[in-house]
Amino acid sequence: MRRLAAAALLLAISGCWVPLEKGRLLEARVQRLEVETKEQAQEIDTQLREKIALVDKKLREVQVKLDELNTVSRAKGADLGVAVNKLGDELARLKGELEAQQHNLSQLQQQVAESSKENETRLASLKGTGALDEAVARQKLAELPRPDDRAAVFALAQQVEAAGDKGVARELFLHFVKRWPRDEKAPEAAFRAGHLLAGQGKWREAVVVYGKVAEDYPKSERAPEALLQVAEGLIQLDRTNDARAVLEQLLADHPRSEAAKKGKVRLAELTPKDAKKAPPAKKK
Repeated sequence: MRRLAAAALLLAISGCWVPLEKGRLLEARVQRLEVETKEQAQEIDTQLREKIALVDKKLREVQVKLDELNTVSRAKGADLGVAVNKLGDELARLKGELEAQQHNLSQLQQQVAESSKENETRLASLKGTGALDEAVARQKLAELPRPDDRAAVFALAQQVEAAGDKGVARELFLHFVKRWPRDEKAPEAAFRAGHLLAGQGKWREAVVVYGKVAEDYPKSERAPEALLQVAEGLIQLDRTNDARAVLEQLLADHPRSEAAKKGKVRLAELTPKDAKKAPPAKKK
């Protein structure tokens, strides 16, 4: 296990693992953005309501003047022309104000659309860091009737994964392992987290998580497969020599496992042809 630990440590030291403090800063940034988005949405909603109310008011005023004009048009006498002209001017003024309010409302609606698009882009850009996944995972945990119910937490992680939200499921599995490291389901939870990381192409993080499975739960059913996946991750990271060392460890520690059979084939693929054909050294 020393070689695996050394490889994982080297990866961590070389910057493959996002520092905890950086993750917290990113999380805080996401939370601030979410608060700002809600406040902005509330402010825009208030403005929209005010603009719509103004438009409705102007429409009512226009209708009143139209009714008055219709009434005057039936009147007789010298004052008819004056009244019609006065109402006509008032109607023209109200129509102008109405058009202005409608224009402002249209601009505000466009602003809402552009603002929503901008916030979606900003949130999407932060989501790749994992901070948003962590925040959503914590929210889902808080919504559980009993957040300390380990069976419920594990079931929630499975449900979220089945629903296709891989990032949040990963964080839930990692939370389970951290919260209940000695639970019988901890090896499976850690392995699932590693699997999800690998599926997202986050091989550095996946190597560390898979390595923890092999190191912390060497007698679990997932340990052999975890070692095999550590090797695969190292291959993806162009660290073939380290991958061969891990595969050799797999064959030594779990020789009868199904993972060892696959590892033997993989090791043969990674072994240089010259090394395979090299004759044994002559005795002097």
